[in-house]
Amino acid sequence: MKKLLALLLMAVMSFTLLTGCSDPVYDDLENFLNVEMKEVTENYTKITTEVGTWETLEDDAAIKKSIDDTLLPLVNGSLEKLKGITPETEEVKAIKDKYVKVMETYKTGFEALSEGCETQEEATINAGIQKLEEAVELLDEYNKALEELAKEHGSEVEY
Repeated sequence: MKKLLALLLMAVMSFTLLTGCSDPVYDDLENFLNVEMKEVTENYTKITTEVGTWETLEDDAAIKKSIDDTLLPLVNGSLEKLKGITPETEEVKAIKDKYVKVMETYKTGFEALSEGCETQEEATINAGIQKLEEAVELLDEYNKALEELAKEHGSEVEY
């Protein structure tokens, strides 16, 4: 009986030690990327696909329609989803904040382009294009920070 009790105690202690050794940043990052960001990532894929169709659009009115009817709702949906994501670790919060900045910059750029398509003001169109270029740069920074954090915690990011 004592041997059985000792074996049971050892099993419980081993389980406690194993769960106590987990990396909270790793766990938080995995949840963030694979669960919380799933819809946001799907939206980003739709955004890039939609922008890719612009080469076939005939005029500024079609681009404005694409922005107003597809792109801005996707960006706004992503921003709304991001508001509901509350990472548990400071490291993952910082990563999330970087992505929020990316989406906010895309939103500003698309809004300016939409306005420029309507008003035909070259300065507004250029400002929109500049903001979209900035968003791409911010996305690169986000991806680099994400990859570094993942590597630090024994994970990999797959695109």
